[in-house]
Amino acid sequence: MLVGAIVGGYATFRWDALLLCMGTSLLTLGVGSSVGIHRKLIHNSFQCLQWLENALVYLGVLTSTIGPYSAIEQHDIRDWAYRQPNCHSYFSHSENPLKDWFWQLHCDIQLTYPPIVRYEPRTAKNRFFHWLEQTRIVQQLPWASAFYHLGGWSWVFWGIYVRISLCTIAQWLLQYVVHHLGVRPRKVKGAFVQMCNVPLSGMLTLGEGWQNNHQTFPESARFSLDAGQFDPGWWLNRGLQSMGFAWNVKRAKVLVSQQHSQSVVPEHTLLEDQPQVVQVSRTRQQVGVK
Repeated sequence: MLVGAIVGGYATFRWDALLLCMGTSLLTLGVGSSVGIHRKLIHNSFQCLQWLENALVYLGVLTSTIGPYSAIEQHDIRDWAYRQPNCHSYFSHSENPLKDWFWQLHCDIQLTYPPIVRYEPRTAKNRFFHWLEQTRIVQQLPWASAFYHLGGWSWVFWGIYVRISLCTIAQWLLQYVVHHLGVRPRKVKGAFVQMCNVPLSGMLTLGEGWQNNHQTFPESARFSLDAGQFDPGWWLNRGLQSMGFAWNVKRAKVLVSQQHSQSVVPEHTLLEDQPQVVQVSRTRQQVGVK
């Protein structure tokens, strides 16, 4: 995919193809991956009609070549590893950038005692998700055909090869950066790995750069907690809620003032967009040791 992006992208460059790449990257990486897969599918931070969840997850699958269940498994095994007494450097991104890039994008890790990930019934029984998992690679073909008929090979290379390569590398780079750079205003009790907030990445990643906030309140649909933190993914959530397409949108109830933002915030204190305060447990799946 990367070779096709470099060779084909260079040979067929056009400005309209670049705009196509940028627009589809924003749609699949921001709306699909951040809101659809991360906030909805993995953390179930808001409720919506099933067709809308399916559409959001579908856009997330188009980001690269990962399926819904693969995304859940990777996310939860990583979070499980963060809470081990000594997290392996594969999960903590503690190697040098070149080695970590090779590990994350070209290798897998084999655990002697892997954790068991169990999906909640509504996710496990979703036939559309099973279909996406089984056909995740070929999901690019209809779009490649459409791009070819609309814009020729230039649109194919920039709309598929370049977009997937950029999105995949961007996701890895963000993970590496939030493990090393930025600030850690809040500490998660019991976590070996403490994530960072990276201010400059907030707008570019639709809020995914606020990983310290997210690690503290993982079930919150809002990743931004303090003034001046851009979180377009949250804006989309609010927009869906205002139009009646989303409800029970959970957000963190921050109990510290802005001038005391360095304080430790209690974990998993959530407030739905309704008057009552609720304690949310991780009911989507249980992670144990086999």
